[in-house]
Amino acid sequence: MIRIILRTLNTPLLIFFVLVSIAIQSSLFTSWPLHYFQPDFVLLAVIWCAMRRGFLEGGVTTLIIAEMSEIHSATPQGLNLISHMVIFLLVRAASRFLIITSLSSYATLTLVSSMVWKLTGLGVLYLLGISANQWKHTLTFLFIGAAVEGAFSLWVYRWLDRFDWVTFKNLRAEHAIEEELQLDSEGF
Repeated sequence: MIRIILRTLNTPLLIFFVLVSIAIQSSLFTSWPLHYFQPDFVLLAVIWCAMRRGFLEGGVTTLIIAEMSEIHSATPQGLNLISHMVIFLLVRAASRFLIITSLSSYATLTLVSSMVWKLTGLGVLYLLGISANQWKHTLTFLFIGAAVEGAFSLWVYRWLDRFDWVTFKNLRAEHAIEEELQLDSEGF
């Protein structure tokens, strides 16, 4: 019974943690030198949902997280939704064709996704006709932001993996419990 409750609470708790991280991100990293080293918790959660959740659950969670991110930003309406859904779909496609199992491959995927996310935002602004002064800003933060995302992702993905293990969302945790229950029923 506890397993079912924890498994059900996994997604709402993940959304709550992302909401808290958005509040921390938007208040702590506002000053000039810290702005260069601002990690994007939302992007990391989107990549995690694309890799570890089903298409429907991950997609709906991504839409909720992206909408919360958009509410707390000054970007044009729809920019974060488009950018995050593009990343979600590209990571889902990459997970079909690439073998992404280790933490370093997750960090590399995050590094590339961070650059694609920023370039997607610039592309959408170009299509809206308001990207005249944004390309300098995007190129300034492109590589620094991607490096920070890649480095920060190592800790966040470990924490998210542990969170999934505790809430029984991880398949290995589910199989370990099932094997334990089978051994208990056999008298071992």
